[in-house]
Amino acid sequence: MTPFLVAGRPPAPLAVICALLLPGACSAGQATPGDPQTSRAQAVSAAVPAGKGHAANPRFLYVIYCNGTVDRLDLAQPAKVSSFALSERSGTPPAVAAAPSPGVKPDSCLARPATTDGAGGAAERQVQLVATPQFYRSDADGQKAYRLLTFSLPDWTLRQQADLGMFDVLNGTPPRMVRGPQAGQWVPRPSEGAPDATAELAGYASGQGLAFARFTQWSGDVSLVEFAGPGPSQGTPQAQAGFADRAAHRFVRLAGPPDADSGPLRLAPGGRFAVREVQRPQAPAPSAQGAADTAPLRNTGELRVYRTADGQQVASVADARIGGAWHGIAITPSGWAVYTDRRGAYRFVALGRAFGTEPVQDEETDDLDGTRPGLVYSAQ
Repeated sequence: MTPFLVAGRPPAPLAVICALLLPGACSAGQATPGDPQTSRAQAVSAAVPAGKGHAANPRFLYVIYCNGTVDRLDLAQPAKVSSFALSERSGTPPAVAAAPSPGVKPDSCLARPATTDGAGGAAERQVQLVATPQFYRSDADGQKAYRLLTFSLPDWTLRQQADLGMFDVLNGTPPRMVRGPQAGQWVPRPSEGAPDATAELAGYASGQGLAFARFTQWSGDVSLVEFAGPGPSQGTPQAQAGFADRAAHRFVRLAGPPDADSGPLRLAPGGRFAVREVQRPQAPAPSAQGAADTAPLRNTGELRVYRTADGQQVASVADARIGGAWHGIAITPSGWAVYTDRRGAYRFVALGRAFGTEPVQDEETDDLDGTRPGLVYSAQ
């Protein structure tokens, strides 16, 4: 069963231990999406229903940023091969707002893929985006008008648009959509509380005793689980991770002791593997009072690959080019780890193996700084 999570404010006990969790573990819960307030019918039909998975080896990855920029990456080279603004491809007046001047950031996302699964449309000939023609939200109520836009690939020609209504975007998050009961139909996803992962996992093999557990990503039957557990001395709880096979009702912990310096852990497509960045603190800089400030964590360039069936590390790849201020945005089915500097440059690290075709989904809130762009894979 695929978990159906909704990003929302964490309950008080979880908020208390957010500092203990893995880097970024609480980010999805710190912004609370407003309940959709629409002024018209909730169901919208697209011309062709969207696909449910990647092709076996999609050649192209479209990276869709909140400011309406789309970068096209050719994974066969690999390299960025083109870039354009959605405002230039969405009619007159543009269905995706244009920036009033270069470099100006919107106050909330202008465009995101309609789903979080990273899959293109039927036969990968189209893609649906949730987008707004308003660059700034209303001062009166913090709302924006959003539409469902259908673009053809690979030329990104706007083929269809349908109004979704007005949505509260004070936290910067456009509405999330789910497929409706009819073919090609989309509906705004209702606000629901996140499932009690701790209670669910208690019924799994080896899933007992997991405090404040959360499903954070999923692909196929496997979910990434973040939780708080006792440290090596059985004292203060520490951030830990593991993998839940929701079909077999089995849980395994990530092998090795908790490492407070390690970076984020991500599932690879298919759910059979996961990849973790290794981060270490920089040399601390002296403060104005002469004492050293807390050193921020930085990427070392090392990536560790884990098998989710038993939590064991199976490979390690080191590439100094992604050390420092580079941000991982994708693990591709063909085995690339994709990183960006958030200024339009990309670097690709070969992980030495191909992954599955089932897309990775999560409930991360949208990001205006370019570290969590929307992703769409396509053969074209």
